[in-house]
Amino acid sequence: MPSPEETQPRSPFKVSVSSPERKPEPASGPGCLLWGIMAVFVVGLAVLIVGLSGVAGWTSGLQVIHQEGTATLNAAINTQLGLIPGDVASGNTALLQARLQYLATLTPAVPGVAEYAATATALYIEHLPTITPTPSPTQPLPEITNTPEPVANTGGVSSNALDLPGLLNEAQSAMAVRDWDAAISTLDVILSADRTFESGTVRGLMSQALNAKALQLFRAGNLAQAIIVTGRAEDFGDIGDLSYERYVAELYLDAINTIGTGYPTAIRSLLQIYNVNPNYLDTTQLLFNQYVAYGDAWAAQTEYCPAAEQYSNALDILSDGGVRAKRDNARTLCDQATLTPDPNSLFTPDPNVPTIAPIGVPGT
Repeated sequence: MPSPEETQPRSPFKVSVSSPERKPEPASGPGCLLWGIMAVFVVGLAVLIVGLSGVAGWTSGLQVIHQEGTATLNAAINTQLGLIPGDVASGNTALLQARLQYLATLTPAVPGVAEYAATATALYIEHLPTITPTPSPTQPLPEITNTPEPVANTGGVSSNALDLPGLLNEAQSAMAVRDWDAAISTLDVILSADRTFESGTVRGLMSQALNAKALQLFRAGNLAQAIIVTGRAEDFGDIGDLSYERYVAELYLDAINTIGTGYPTAIRSLLQIYNVNPNYLDTTQLLFNQYVAYGDAWAAQTEYCPAAEQYSNALDILSDGGVRAKRDNARTLCDQATLTPDPNSLFTPDPNVPTIAPIGVPGT
């Protein structure tokens, strides 16, 4: 007998509903934005490194020029200090005072100037004449009148206190033995005391001495000092060939500052000097070294074709067996890396030899 549940009517619309399955979520990972930020950071870091290297080269060049300029000033100071003992021994208080006034105006202060000033004061007092008044008993003492105090000479040492003709002879004697430093120093004393004294002669001697001193510095490779002295010589007249010397020296100093900031830049700067005067100082050797280093940099990146080109450029400057071997090796590796064309594309068939036709097609 059927149970009551089996006798109940069944709805045709009643179906079992199962819970829907959950789809797995996609795995999370870095998005395009993050990769973009990382790429910008890497490029910015590379640009910063290149910029810092350029600043470093420029700064080192300024340091070289500053050091050489300081050396020029130190040489002038040492010259003046070396002449002071002679002034003290000879009792030349006027010239001693002129030297001390010059040294006292320098910044920073020259060590020992205060001690020399004390010595000069003692020397001056020692050389003062001793006057003992002996008035006549029958003559009344002279009346004391108020006389105006002498006005201080703010333009330098008074010309009345110096033996300007003697100083001029001293400068001419120094010129005769090519002691340019002593001549320039003595002429400076004359000019500081009286710029109108034998103006033509003094200025002519100063121009000659400064030109000779600048040329001496150029030949010795003291370029920054030579450029400074050349500028001063220009104030006293024509500088002649020094104009060319200064031009090349400025090119050389600029090129030195570019070494280390990039091979192409340094090579361009050195080529400017090489094209004007290839024998100027060590220009040829520096240019050769930059070409070789540039080739080595390409070879280190396995870029043998540009490496071979830079080695060839170096050999155009100087001959070197080691560099020649590097060039030949780079050329070999460059040829091996170059794709060889299909030899069949270069084959020209002989018209007298019948060609092989495809299967099913009669030959010609």
